[in-house]
Amino acid sequence: MSQFAKSDVCHSQTAIDKAHFSLAAGARNFRSRIEFGDALLLFYFVVFARPWFWGFENAAAWCFTIPLAIAGWYLYVATKQPEVGRFNLSFWLIVGLPLIFIYALRAPFPDSSFDVWTYHLFHGERGLVGFIYRPGEFFPTPAPYNPAPDMLTAIFRHLLGYRMGTIINFLALLWAATIVDKILRPYVRRPRLRAAFVLLTLFAEHLLFEINNYMPDLLALPLMLEATRLVLDSNEWRANRRVLVRLAFLIGASMTLKLSNGAVAIPIVLICIWRWLSTRPLNVKSLAFDALLSVVVFAALLPPCMWWVFKLTVSSVMTFDKGYFRSPLYPATNGWDGRWGGFGAPEILSWPILIFFKPQRTAELGVYSGRLSIGFIAALMLLALGRRVEARTRKLAFIVVLGSLLWSLTMGYIRYGLYIEALSGLFMIVIASLLLRESARITLRWQSVLAAIICLILMVQAVFAYSYASRQEWSMRPTAFQEFSSFANESKYLFRDRSIGRWLPAREREMFDRVDVWVVSGSKTAGLLPFLNDQAPVLGLRSAGIISMEPSRREFARMLDTYAGKRIYSLAFPEDYEESVKVLRSVGIGAGPVETVVVPFFGPSPLLTLYIFEIQRNPVAQ
Repeated sequence: MSQFAKSDVCHSQTAIDKAHFSLAAGARNFRSRIEFGDALLLFYFVVFARPWFWGFENAAAWCFTIPLAIAGWYLYVATKQPEVGRFNLSFWLIVGLPLIFIYALRAPFPDSSFDVWTYHLFHGERGLVGFIYRPGEFFPTPAPYNPAPDMLTAIFRHLLGYRMGTIINFLALLWAATIVDKILRPYVRRPRLRAAFVLLTLFAEHLLFEINNYMPDLLALPLMLEATRLVLDSNEWRANRRVLVRLAFLIGASMTLKLSNGAVAIPIVLICIWRWLSTRPLNVKSLAFDALLSVVVFAALLPPCMWWVFKLTVSSVMTFDKGYFRSPLYPATNGWDGRWGGFGAPEILSWPILIFFKPQRTAELGVYSGRLSIGFIAALMLLALGRRVEARTRKLAFIVVLGSLLWSLTMGYIRYGLYIEALSGLFMIVIASLLLRESARITLRWQSVLAAIICLILMVQAVFAYSYASRQEWSMRPTAFQEFSSFANESKYLFRDRSIGRWLPAREREMFDRVDVWVVSGSKTAGLLPFLNDQAPVLGLRSAGIISMEPSRREFARMLDTYAGKRIYSLAFPEDYEESVKVLRSVGIGAGPVETVVVPFFGPSPLLTLYIFEIQRNPVAQ
């Protein structure tokens, strides 16, 4: 071989070695950025990407969805700051074990929450294969809410079964715990003590009430907390010039999962704008590009669902809010539920404090230990001190105060304020740590006493939270301590409960298969339909006052006419049957002879007793 040929071979080998080294270094660099929550975040990207392909055939849609989701997830992780200070075993034991204990108390008992049966299950199953309402259907559920959170829980339901599918909420809460730990690091240096404080922060009753059911409110909590961490962290802001874009994604994703998060995110946005404008030197061109990119990233998350809702209702984001987004198919309302929150300006402004004294107006469960109230008062007092407090803590207090007021203004319903609830507990820990730091510096004992009182309050609230969570939750299931034999029996079906059809007796299966069209006249039945007969189109009469609107009544009658000659059936629980008959009569149709069916709910037990009856187009007057 010639000298030149040998030289070419050497150069080629050197180039290959450099490429291999570069790939290996890139892989190591990527791995250094991956954290606990990032594995979970990949599933979030999947449900954000899937609506863009709702108009495609299902198999083809997933062929586009999965690569797009992986690409978006990779870009998010690769542009993060490398993780500093990994979590050790003590953190997972101190934080994880108590939370998994609370989760396990009811895990084998399948969730039967009202909202879950009314629409969450329906939206989750339908959203994975297309838009939640199919052509030829009439509002099967109360409103076409964005199904992204229900799709997320549905993925875990398909992977792990109905009972264990709720583990997504436990994992989201554990992910939130890792972010709370990061926010507390500048204030609490000792890792084990900080882990105990993280547990106290998240051990609040309304967080624990949702740890093992299919309610979606916890899913956005880690995203909102991560946005808070980014906007508070000056080092992150200086080191990562794309932090603005990351914040836009986190807030947009939080709103996609729960639109009400847009209100409590406003303080984060305001601080973000202030940081952006105060950047020195001010590079207008770079900031303008980042702002434009942030708008694009934010806007990429909501439009797919908004477009399908607009096609359906000639409306926009929340179809039932005619006061804001007009639709001829819904009654005039701004979405306010008068059962919750303050009445009138004085109560609304003071609701973050009043909520402690009026727990019956916090939510349907009607208990509250006052976490948000104490955090709100402490944040107000700290803001009054002005510049005597460090900037990071002032910003945190600003988020707590303004976020609480905006939450109160939008409704004051505690399920929509879980982010502020968690942030209030975190803020109390921050105050206690600052008091102890001050006490150590100037040897004043009252600061130590006050810090101890704050920690004692948090511990008492944690005791109350466990007491409440051990007695009730959204599905009102018993715990292992209350019905151990049932707990042990239901545990047999863990990971084996992916469908209802597998357990249906032959009579019931044949009965459901003969249905050509469903009419939803009973509450709590729409969520069962995708598991009983998902081929039959669904016409709904239980949507937020929809049958009071003449255009809606005409549209329902028109669609019903298109199914003339078809076998049209409805389901109702026995206790809801009379109300179902009234609903049917209000639109000029009636119920035929009733048959009783028994539906095994994702296993041989529990057994649901239902009435099934054929719809009569011209009912005999009774």
